[in-house]
Amino acid sequence: MPVTALRRIALGAWAGLVTLALAAAPAFSASALVTASPVDHPAAATATPTPVSLAVLVPLTVRPTATGLIDSTTLAAYTAPLGVLTRQLDAVIGTRAVIGLDPMILASIRVLGTSAPASATNWLERLRTSGNEVFALAYADADLAALSRADALTLRDPVNFTFAIDPGNFGPSSTASPTPDASTGPTEPPVNPGSPPPLPTDAADVLAWSYTLTSIAWPSDDSVVTSDLADLSAAGYRSVVVSSSNVSATPSGYVDLPGIHGIVADAGVTSLVRDAVYSSDPAGPQDALDRVNSALRGMAAVSPGRTVVATLDRRWPLGALNLHALFQDLATQTSVVTVGLTSVLAGAHPAATIVDEAGDPARTAQVGSAVQAIGVESQFATVAVDPTAVTAPRRLAFLALLAVSWLRGTDDWAGQVTAFLAESQTLLGSVHIVAGSDLVVGSGATNIPVTVSNALNVPIVVLVNVDSPSSVLQVRAQNVPLTVEAGSSNKAAIPVAALTNGQVDTTITLTSAAGVAIGGPDTVSVDLHPGWESVGTAIAIALLVLIFGGGIARNIVKRRAARRAQPAEAPGD
Repeated sequence: MPVTALRRIALGAWAGLVTLALAAAPAFSASALVTASPVDHPAAATATPTPVSLAVLVPLTVRPTATGLIDSTTLAAYTAPLGVLTRQLDAVIGTRAVIGLDPMILASIRVLGTSAPASATNWLERLRTSGNEVFALAYADADLAALSRADALTLRDPVNFTFAIDPGNFGPSSTASPTPDASTGPTEPPVNPGSPPPLPTDAADVLAWSYTLTSIAWPSDDSVVTSDLADLSAAGYRSVVVSSSNVSATPSGYVDLPGIHGIVADAGVTSLVRDAVYSSDPAGPQDALDRVNSALRGMAAVSPGRTVVATLDRRWPLGALNLHALFQDLATQTSVVTVGLTSVLAGAHPAATIVDEAGDPARTAQVGSAVQAIGVESQFATVAVDPTAVTAPRRLAFLALLAVSWLRGTDDWAGQVTAFLAESQTLLGSVHIVAGSDLVVGSGATNIPVTVSNALNVPIVVLVNVDSPSSVLQVRAQNVPLTVEAGSSNKAAIPVAALTNGQVDTTITLTSAAGVAIGGPDTVSVDLHPGWESVGTAIAIALLVLIFGGGIARNIVKRRAARRAQPAEAPGD
């Protein structure tokens, strides 16, 4: 059985065995804390351990999409009174829950401008005024550990959203503001009630939010390895959420890992909290809450005043969300106080190290295939007049493919990868040479026509090249530029000259202005009948006629001259 599974089993049973665990630890004897006689320990009857401080992290996400954006119809359903986003927001408002927000939700609403469903814009305003601490997840809740393992953390951010924005749904662009400090993050653009939102000028405008906390990475559970820490730190993250089963020691909810801070979600408490929050059994939540309280009492007895972090997971379909019941029950306990993550980050942070978890080689390879495809697409995009019009939508689809709930869930993620790679191949084949017929060149100088098709929704510029393997056909121009409008085709004329009769198989290729090969080569057979040979033959014949004709004429002239030179005979002779 995998080590992680064994740890989870042990940690899940930990709360029920806390009394035995305490009895086995002389320094924190259960008899000293629970069953000691007041005579032996007079203060024991009245002493109350300092409560632990508990922060609960709640991901605010939706089901992964294939495009990396939520369409208007789905947004309206999600933000309806019983929609999944409404239910999640209802569950956290009025509690101390710390929200990990998927920026894809913000972007999906913002790119619609005035066409966004009213329920979606109202939902966004409710979130803004919720009073909960909020930090950003990776876009589309992409698994940062998977990106790190594939050496692809540079791909974690969207390129832009221009392709998804209709300027008609926006007012004038707002005045550009200075780039915000990384510690504060971009702030929301000002909105005047009753007027259209300003036209976003870049991705930062679309994703802007006044986050309470910044620079926090939250990968999937039990997925971080030591090498990820340096990568995350280099990417600008200051803290990473990890499970206690993924670190060497958990004396606190906040630890110092090599090069980065760790927000440690206690695996045992997290499991119990999830049981309580997700239970759909009418009697189940209270039983689970009792186990949560028992575990926290044990922790308060062993380590009074320590910080504890618990997390909910990214699960679909989303059922019950008993967060209010959880926080109301915790409020009645003396062994725990609920706090925000800010309080945890301000506390002690002892040193710890990562315990590497064995990854899934098949999934790692699939992520690598997707990363490689994105790299090839970026090179191909140099053919477009605006390369980001090609790369931006594909980047969003890539990030959505790596969503934690897809990557680590039970859905057919391998099928999603296959579909993503198939779309990549379709994209790479969207610009190609239209196969032409063999040509007959009947004059010395002519043009080879090359037709290029562009199935992209943006104009392209290609450089057309014709290669002749024989000197009998001279290509007089290379890198001939050709502009092809979106969804159309255009023809280039490549000048050539035939030097003699013969047949040549020419190779036609396309490259972008950056020198990237576009599409596959095409071969055109050229049959050469240069006109100058006919002219030469005629000239040769004419010369022969002149030579022989001149000779004949000369002989005739000579003979006539000879006759005139002979003396006339006398009459009597």
